[in-house]
Amino acid sequence: MTVLVQNLVPGLTREQYEGIAAALRDKLMATPGFNAHYAYESEGGMTVVEIWEAATQHDAWFDNNVRPNLPVEVTPEKHELANEMTA
Repeated sequence: MTVLVQNLVPGLTREQYEGIAAALRDKLMATPGFNAHYAYESEGGMTVVEIWEAATQHDAWFDNNVRPNLPVEVTPEKHELANEMTA
C-alpha cells in the first residue's frame, strides 16, 4: 500500500537540510519504492514529506541513510494513501 511519510525535524535548519539532501539525493532517487520527496521550513525546524510504495521500503531507507545524519531523534508519521493522482 502506498504511504505518505511525514517527519518534523525540530531544530534542523534549512542549511543543514540542504546539506543532508544533497548528499543523499542520488541514492534516494535510485531506491526501490521511492516516489516523491518534499520539504519545507516549519515552526522550529524542517518538515519532510515523502511518498513510498510501501512503509517497509521507507523504513529501510530512513534507518540506514537518514537517521544517522539527523541531529535529533525523530519518529516518522505514516499514512496509507486511499488514492494517488499525479499530473
